[in-house]
Amino acid sequence: MRGLGLLASFAGLVTIARLLDENHRLRRELEALNARGPATAGKRRNMAMHPADAWDEVDEASDESFPASDPPAFTARRMT
Repeated sequence: MRGLGLLASFAGLVTIARLLDENHRLRRELEALNARGPATAGKRRNMAMHPADAWDEVDEASDESFPASDPPAFTARRMT
């Protein structure tokens, strides 16, 4: 019975060591991402190339309202 307890203790220590290693790896990845600065990839002014037809009023309204829970209040108008 004592051998079973030692085996369970060893398995627990191995599990804890793996979790700590995973936590350390994720923390390093997060620090590397934070070092790059805030994520602003969707902003038109941050796009490397932005042709005139690639960004329209709907895209701009959606980008400006981003953290809001509701979609932008933009209705398409028919051009006739």
